[in-house]
Amino acid sequence: MRTKIGQQALADFYRSTSIVTSACADAAGWSAEIHDAAAVASPCVLLYVWDSATGWTWLCSVPRERFTAASNRASREPSAVVDAIRSKLGDVIYRAATGSGPDPNDTAPWEQTLGSTLAAYAGTTQAWAVAGELCDGGHFIVSYYRKPGEATGMLRPFALLGDTRGRDVLPVERLLDAVRSVRDMDRPRHPEWFA
Repeated sequence: MRTKIGQQALADFYRSTSIVTSACADAAGWSAEIHDAAAVASPCVLLYVWDSATGWTWLCSVPRERFTAASNRASREPSAVVDAIRSKLGDVIYRAATGSGPDPNDTAPWEQTLGSTLAAYAGTTQAWAVAGELCDGGHFIVSYYRKPGEATGMLRPFALLGDTRGRDVLPVERLLDAVRSVRDMDRPRHPEWFA
């Protein structure tokens, strides 16, 4: 009998945490869809994507322990695997941003594929290392610089440290300001990324 009460209390906690998280994301200008209510209740790392060709933006939260496991594992992979992770990430972003539909070879929904690939990709970047591997949470952002009509481009990661309990998402405008600031810094330093 007590187990049922405990389970119900835990279910209520996850449900209410999901409602709060959705409301906070909505207030920050995001459309929220909760895929894993239990994950929302734990401290997380927030992952964002911006596609330059379409302006498409996307956000997900990954519990810190899952993010740490995926990023650390990827950080130790050989270069061929790192290249495959990066290629997969570019493909998933392209497909999502253009509405091309998911890769038929993927077994998970595209949102889960994108979130897990982003977490793995983070571990292959200097931005992740400089941000202390985001062990205390934070915001990991990837701009996908590509020309309209082209399926491939340049992944540009950066990180912002901050409190990321799951409800502290960057407002859309703040994210876009950060993306524009990094892009404006990148143009003169790496014109080949925009050619």
